[in-house]
Amino acid sequence: MLLFVGLNEYNHSQFISGHFFGATKNIGNYQIVFAPYPALPLAGDNSTLLNLSILDKTNKNLNSIDASLIIKNKMNDSIIHEFPFKFYDFSDITFPYTFKEVGDYRISLLVKINGDPTYSHTPLSADFDISAANPNQIIPTDELIIYYLLPGLAAVAGVVIYLRHKKKI
Repeated sequence: MLLFVGLNEYNHSQFISGHFFGATKNIGNYQIVFAPYPALPLAGDNSTLLNLSILDKTNKNLNSIDASLIIKNKMNDSIIHEFPFKFYDFSDITFPYTFKEVGDYRISLLVKINGDPTYSHTPLSADFDISAANPNQIIPTDELIIYYLLPGLAAVAGVVIYLRHKKKI
């Protein structure tokens, strides 16, 4: 019985999908989602991932696409890095990239969509802005929560428990 349910669910592709969630642009019948990780990349951090998802009008992933990504300096529009076109089976794609300098950048995703009369030869293009922050001047969100917010909340909870124990509140 369990095997039947598992196979039945496997045959229904609407149960097997995942997307990135972030800044969204609608272009024609497609939706492009940009979700960098971390949300505010740090210059020199080699763990930055530029996650993108290309969805159709029914909010489902596309299959068999060719994609390229161009990273430009937003101030002078010079190309900093270019990922050449590459075939992807699935339209949730990730580009690892290390921003070498603090600054504002524009990423341009180019996608050739197999089977689309317009975008199979002329790529769909979507631009997103992103900034690389100075790692010495910002407190990352995870550090802020772990080192400052949680101890602060624990101290407040400790004071409340102490005052309740002494019947002062």
